[in-house]
Amino acid sequence: MKAYLVIKNMNQNIVFEGKALKLPIKEDAIKAKSLEVFRDPDPCVIHQSYVIQAMVESLMDQLPKNQTILGKDLSIDLSFIALDDVMNLTFFRKE
Repeated sequence: MKAYLVIKNMNQNIVFEGKALKLPIKEDAIKAKSLEVFRDPDPCVIHQSYVIQAMVESLMDQLPKNQTILGKDLSIDLSFIALDDVMNLTFFRKE
């Protein structure tokens, strides 16, 4: 996945900028998704990589290219993202 993501807070300060797969993900979300998908409560690096990619792809599927979207306007649960006040962050997808 080559998608590039820029996330800003309400003050328009960048809180994340980089490749989408480098997005900070909560460890408990990775474990929960691994348990759901693989029945693995202590995921190996392969399972971790798979669930991270699945979570990030679900986010990226919601983001049109070159448009800014507010977190609360997305139709997916963003609680897996390890950033503060994620619902009030703006997401911008660049390709």
